[in-house]
Amino acid sequence: MKTTLFFIFSVVISTSVLAQVVAGQIDDFENGTVQSWEEGGGISSSPNPPVNISTGGPNGANDNFLRNVSSGSFGAGGKMVMFNQNQWAGNYTLQSIAAIKFKAKASTNSLNLRIAFDGTGGRICTTNAVVITSGSSWTDVTIPISAANFTLVGGTNISQTLQNVTTMRILSNTTPAWEGELVSATLDVDVIEAATTLSLDDFRLNEFSISPNPANAFIQLKILPSVKVDNVAVFDLLGKQIYSSNALESQIDISKWSKGMYILKISANNFSKTKRFIKQ
Repeated sequence: MKTTLFFIFSVVISTSVLAQVVAGQIDDFENGTVQSWEEGGGISSSPNPPVNISTGGPNGANDNFLRNVSSGSFGAGGKMVMFNQNQWAGNYTLQSIAAIKFKAKASTNSLNLRIAFDGTGGRICTTNAVVITSGSSWTDVTIPISAANFTLVGGTNISQTLQNVTTMRILSNTTPAWEGELVSATLDVDVIEAATTLSLDDFRLNEFSISPNPANAFIQLKILPSVKVDNVAVFDLLGKQIYSSNALESQIDISKWSKGMYILKISANNFSKTKRFIKQ
């Protein structure tokens, strides 16, 4: 379970899609899935697609993370690249997302990590890479994603793409590109965050977790006792608030709620952060 999550957001979700990027969202892989991250033309088309690893993340034992392997050979699975067309699609400009942050570790070969987007204005890739040295420990990665940080790699308008992203990629390449490089390597990533600030400390809150997740009757919230909680709220994916409390309850009864994904928001010390959970 994560000991720290960093993020703030406002609930703005289009009614026309199942999921869209929201400021402050995090993929932490604690639900045991790859959270819609794929490789190639789909998970089934690659011999080495992204997989969820159940232990050994930045926080050690029982900390899940995502692993993507590239073979370095021509053909499916040879390039270091993975993509997401679900929760990482949407309007990054409207959500005031300033950077993609995550923790990363590389083995076999060093990697030059970049963020690439496809959208209304075509394909774009961050101009500058973050180098992760092979064999190093977990490293904090921050990749700014304002329009000035991108290079066109088959697109025509960077701003238009940021306003309507359809695909997000995490890739390694020595130059800005849509494709990953052919390299034999293993990339481990965790806590992928849609950050609204380039400073990790500005919106830092103490531990916040939901268990179980998925759940069918009750969820329990865990946060350090030193944090004074001002409000706990739950929203459906259309942005409708369905639960609110000014106190941190030991558990929330969700037994009568419809099945699906929800967004829980905790406000404390003039800041807020959120986490998604699933009602079975």
